[in-house]
Amino acid sequence: MNMKKVLCLILAGIICMFAFVGCKKEDDTLVCGVTIFENMNEKDENGNWTGFESEFAMAVGEIIGMKVEFQEIEWEQKYNELNSGAIDCIWNGFTANSSDNGVKRSDLVDFSYGYMLNQQCIVVKTSELANYTSAEVLKGKTACVEGGSAGEAYAKTATDEAKVLKATSQIKAFPELKSGAVDFIVVDIVLAQNLCGQGDYADLSIVENIKLESEIYAVGFKKGSDLTAKVNEAIKELEQNGKLLELAKKYGFENVLKVTETIE
Repeated sequence: MNMKKVLCLILAGIICMFAFVGCKKEDDTLVCGVTIFENMNEKDENGNWTGFESEFAMAVGEIIGMKVEFQEIEWEQKYNELNSGAIDCIWNGFTANSSDNGVKRSDLVDFSYGYMLNQQCIVVKTSELANYTSAEVLKGKTACVEGGSAGEAYAKTATDEAKVLKATSQIKAFPELKSGAVDFIVVDIVLAQNLCGQGDYADLSIVENIKLESEIYAVGFKKGSDLTAKVNEAIKELEQNGKLLELAKKYGFENVLKVTETIE
């Protein structure tokens, strides 16, 4: 083999090595799976992630020494994204004390400490609000929910399952209601409180007559991940030094902030 061929082989090897390194996920990067969620995970005018959970994740990353990146996902694919290694955690208003297709979520992922109280709520057009006096009224009506959400689980029991339309994120359920494509939507109340009665959704309201069970948000990790314990320590530190409460106040969530070591 002449020298020219040897040099070409060496160069090709170097290029492949750099290509592999460039594609390999860095061990010091925490990739958080998210959907667009008003005041929780969203992008500002410059394309930077902002919101309570985005800043919360970045604060945790500083403590555990990891760079934080956000990967927008389809909520229905959250477990596939996590188990495939495409993301390291699900950090996006993830209701821990709930089930998916009859399986407890805590059997599917390892959860961090809980950090925020939540509940599902029914949202309708304000002009129809007086008609929603109890959960029985929902029977036979058409709902829109985020696929794979706690809201979907409720809607399937509250109305005819065939009349439950699925959106790829909670935020995308609101236009379906506004357009008249569905009668009601089931979404997280922390999101609904930020949208209903304002801007494009000034004509939508939360149904106060139908109260659903309390929930708690937590971060979901792949079963057996050592990240769970590290993030838990960071959550406790942020609670104790007051920075978590400071973040919650910044986005108007101080009244629902609650750190708990159990999610049941």
